[in-house]
This record gives sequence, structure tokens and C-alpha cells, in this order.
Amino acid sequence: MFRPLPGLTIATLVALSLLMGLGTWQLQRRAEKHALLDQIHARELLPAAPVELLLPVGSYGAFRKATAEGTFLNDQEVYVAHARLDDGPTRPGFRVLTPFELSSGGIIFVDRGWVASTLKDPATRKAGQVLGRTAIRGALQPSGKTSWFTPPPDVARRVFYVKETASMAHAFGLVLRSSLVFELAEGPKGGPEVMPSRVEIPDNHLNYALTWYSLAIVLLVVYLRYHHSIGRLKLQP
Repeated sequence: MFRPLPGLTIATLVALSLLMGLGTWQLQRRAEKHALLDQIHARELLPAAPVELLLPVGSYGAFRKATAEGTFLNDQEVYVAHARLDDGPTRPGFRVLTPFELSSGGIIFVDRGWVASTLKDPATRKAGQVLGRTAIRGALQPSGKTSWFTPPPDVARRVFYVKETASMAHAFGLVLRSSLVFELAEGPKGGPEVMPSRVEIPDNHLNYALTWYSLAIVLLVVYLRYHHSIGRLKLQP
């Protein structure tokens, strides 16, 4: 015999609906995330294309291999703080982003790679400063996004903390052809160390879904045990 308490039952049903809904939503997000990762992987496998063909499609050009011709505006380098942890103790340093004037017209930012803090000054790496018209190859990456926790840029030192090209361009009066970043696949000796970005998109949605569903089961068990403890749920022998 089961005589449920009306108020507690309604509250439990609402909570169960919420927990089950959150679990289902996480599974939907997981499916969307996997579709996005598959799309990115498919783009990365495509052959390189001239950047002029990729820039007009905006974000759909991200993660594509690309080629370009133009001239580096070396006197307008911008630096994005980036500490490295990949080979031992933390090494403070910067990603070097240089405006690149395309031969076809317009400017994009090229991520030339990483330098240690001691090599931030271009005068310490003159051999890597490519002069005149040159051809480059690499891959397009989406611009970064700041958050509430992102420190403000140090414009005087040309240092930023997120690779957000719109903010960089605005700070130095540049008009970009695209917000996408062209990351070099190879660079000259003496220049920044080429360091392509890794696509790191968290995929913890299955764990989150199982957590919500588990909480729903626990809630149901507690609800039934409580009714049993006060004599409103009697199990037949």
C-alpha cells in the first residue's frame, strides 16, 4: 500500500523532471559536440586552398589548411602571453602575431609561433624577421574570446592575454580582412618557434548526464524510503 504525501510528491516530481531534463540536455549537447568535432576533423583533412577562397566564408574557413602571399608588417607585431608547460618547468613567453598584408589586398593576423620572454624584442631575433613579399602556408584558426577573467591588455607593451584579433586591430588602428588567424605550419630559422594550436573542446557531457540521472535515482530512492519509514509505503511480504 502506498499513500504518498501530496506536497512532497509534487516537489519530488518537479525535481525529478528537472534532473532528468538536465541529463537529457547533456546527451543532446554531447551529440552536438561530436558533430562539431567530426566537422573540424573533416576540414583539417581537406587540401590547402588559397586564403582568398577561404576568408569570404567566415567561420566556415576555420581549421582549413591555407596558403597566402603577402608582406609581414614586422614593425607592428603583437604578443599574446603564453606560458609553456610541455617540456619541463613552466617557461613564460608569448605567441607572436604579425599583421600580414595580402598581395590580393587586406590584412590578416599571422600567428608565427612562440618565443620565450627573453626573445620578445624583435631585435633579439632579426634572422627570423622575413622581409619583402613572401609565400606562407599553414591553417586558419578562429579568433579567441575574452571573458570576465581575462586581464586587460597592456597596449603600451603590445601584450594581450587572449588571441582576439578584433581587439588587437582596434587597439592599433588596423582594418582586418578577416578575424581568422593564419597559423604558420613552418617558419624561418631564428624566428618564433612554430606552434600550431590544438583543438581542445571539452567533451564531458556523458559524465554530466550520468551525474544528473544518478541524482534523479537517489532522489527517488530517498522519497520512497521516507514514505516507508513513516508507514505510508508498505511492501507486501
